[in-house]
Amino acid sequence: MYDMKALHEAKSVDDAVRLLQEYPQAQVIAGGSDVLVQMREGKRAGAELVSIYGLDELRGVTIEEDGTIRIGSLTSFSHITKDPIIQKYINVLGEAVDTVGGPQIRNIGTIGGNTCNGVTSADSASTLFAWDAVIELTGPDGIRRIPIKAFYIKAGKVDLRPGEIQTAILIPREAYEGYEGHYIKYAMRNAMDIATLGCSVNVKLSDDKKTFTDIRIAYGVAGPVPMRAVHAEAAGRGLKVTEENIEKIGDTVLEDVTPRDSWRASKAFREHISKLLCKRALREAVRRAGGMTVEQAPAVSNSRTVETLEKKEQTDVSSGASRNTIMTDSESGKQYKLVRCRINGVERETMVDVRASLTDMLRNDYSLTSVKKGCEVGECGACNVMIDGECYNSCIYLAVWADGKEIRTVEGLMGPNGELSDIQQAFIDEAAVQCGFCTPGVIMSAVEILESGKEYTRDELRKLLSGHLCRCTGYENILNAVEKTMKKRLGKL
Repeated sequence: MYDMKALHEAKSVDDAVRLLQEYPQAQVIAGGSDVLVQMREGKRAGAELVSIYGLDELRGVTIEEDGTIRIGSLTSFSHITKDPIIQKYINVLGEAVDTVGGPQIRNIGTIGGNTCNGVTSADSASTLFAWDAVIELTGPDGIRRIPIKAFYIKAGKVDLRPGEIQTAILIPREAYEGYEGHYIKYAMRNAMDIATLGCSVNVKLSDDKKTFTDIRIAYGVAGPVPMRAVHAEAAGRGLKVTEENIEKIGDTVLEDVTPRDSWRASKAFREHISKLLCKRALREAVRRAGGMTVEQAPAVSNSRTVETLEKKEQTDVSSGASRNTIMTDSESGKQYKLVRCRINGVERETMVDVRASLTDMLRNDYSLTSVKKGCEVGECGACNVMIDGECYNSCIYLAVWADGKEIRTVEGLMGPNGELSDIQQAFIDEAAVQCGFCTPGVIMSAVEILESGKEYTRDELRKLLSGHLCRCTGYENILNAVEKTMKKRLGKL
């Protein structure tokens, strides 16, 4: 159970604004990958929450009449990466958010939550700075729009006024048309890690591709908030695209960045990689813009270009089971909600405590013990289940959000007489089970991979399975099991 005072579910943007006015001490919860983790750590213990998770009107990417790209604040990282509009016009943003956490975190985490928490290490933030993004906020006084650089006030604080929620992130046409960019995240691990430093660079070249018409250089973790390297940008505009000038621009960023010493890295190290990452991101941005080929330094980027995937249709929560109101027990003061969902193909209905996680509901109400309790902060992946065809860490997914959803666990993979599925059998054949505690969660990630019907390289499979931290090691056997099952299904083995 989560230590929360009360939960209020908004039914529309206007309703969310009303709830925040009615309960001024309440905090907004979107995907929950930050709020619920902090609640588990005690930082938000006893908080009153207004959930906007069910507002599908705040999901998706569209292009407005004037060419502005509109990203709904509840759009998940994984949907941003796969969105055809993002891929066509600002693919670097898709690459940047594809470095957040692991696959399950990217399925639940939202770009609005990532920017509203005000931390400098947010992987989306530096790239949005480089795109001159505009933040749309809706509150009691209507809609207001402010540049993202004005949205960040100081570390952990953004310009959200009482009663306001962030409803969209806007990228003006003039901010992306003719630009190409690249984002590099430097971290200790390739997944499930916070950036030691992030650098996002956009360039616009002259018609002959030989001159920098414009440059935008943005950083995360180079100061208390995400920032632009304005002196370096000014130094680069109008220069010829040469290796010498790229070196000059990269060296100039020290006039702007103000990193600090921390347990993750020293100030001196961050200053060093600030220059290095800028130069490498510049080279790649120039290459993407069709400029001269310059000597490439060894890659340090964790991001990659993601192939175009079919955009999944958003599930309309209101079209499924009716959204029930939260009820309060007059004696205990506890809040409950009737949740109707489909679990492993069976219609289910249960009254859940609003403080319960989906892990709690699946284990306690339905005895689905394949869903393990591990870290309970969305890091280890032991509680991984599939919700509407995508993997989520159920420990940071509120049980009330399961209303109207299709949920699958390992128990749902077996045949009517207990026959194992092909991926379960492959784990046995390849000795990929290890101690077995993490295995159900890993298998559910494998199910999502296999059901895509696509063929992935071994390196791509590593990334798709990176949301699981297993202390037993032996990851090669897991990869073998998934790879062989994939090839068998595709008729290539």
